[in-house]
Amino acid sequence: MTIGLRAGTLRLEVEPQVGGAVSAFVLARPEGDFHLMRPLRGANQSLRSGMFPMVPFANCIRDNTFVFGGRHYRVSPNMAGARLNFHGSGWLSEWRSTEVTDTSALLLLDDGRVDDVYRYAASQLFALDPQGLDVTLSVTNRGTVAMPFGFGLHPWFPTHDEALVTLAATEILRGDPDGQLVARELITSTTDYSTPRRPPTDYLNVCYAGWGGTAAIEWPSAGIRLALAADPVFPHLMAHVPADREPVFCLEPQSNAPCAFDGLGAGPLPPGVHILQPGESLVGSVRFKVEF
Repeated sequence: MTIGLRAGTLRLEVEPQVGGAVSAFVLARPEGDFHLMRPLRGANQSLRSGMFPMVPFANCIRDNTFVFGGRHYRVSPNMAGARLNFHGSGWLSEWRSTEVTDTSALLLLDDGRVDDVYRYAASQLFALDPQGLDVTLSVTNRGTVAMPFGFGLHPWFPTHDEALVTLAATEILRGDPDGQLVARELITSTTDYSTPRRPPTDYLNVCYAGWGGTAAIEWPSAGIRLALAADPVFPHLMAHVPADREPVFCLEPQSNAPCAFDGLGAGPLPPGVHILQPGESLVGSVRFKVEF
């Protein structure tokens, strides 16, 4: 069942049973609704939504395997035609809603699992106000041993044929065709978004590291700006443009980088990887402020 929230001229729709995904984030205007995130149309799946949660890890694990605490773990692919498990299982699970008001809703995933590797609980709190949307994501280790965790949000933004993106970071993490990390590079003129520029129309899948937690999207002719502000628990921002040339792009605040579970235990924890003991939780919020 779709949950609808309203605050001023903003409207949000979320789908607990469809991966806890956002199906619409809209600014109502006299000339018509303006979609701030991609509307869910046709296929009833979170991958075609406006935003979905990434838990109990973001992005991918190299070759679907990692070693931690002296044990070898393997997860299964979770997308048709893909070799890897992407973004865990939260986006493929049914959530339940509770504490729903006109402007807020709490979604719960009580018994999330990734094969026999992860058992976890998660929550998403959506809070809408006339100036924007706050999303607070949490994940809790429900297993019997300590495990590495990560999380994030995966929004899809329409270009509306003119979107400009601004963000600041220190490095680019590039991947192979499967999205697995292969190289770290300094920011160059072609990857620098410290001043507003259009995202590419061709396929893109890179991770910005050393991200300061802020980004902005502008649609100049509409006079609308969407500012993102993420808690420090999200030091990475994934930038993605799909290969099918759909007029959308993604800026994904996330804790861990792709393949961040490489070499766990061999040195300091990579940024954004959190070892949760049984019962421990990881919590972070992202603000989407609408300016018009």
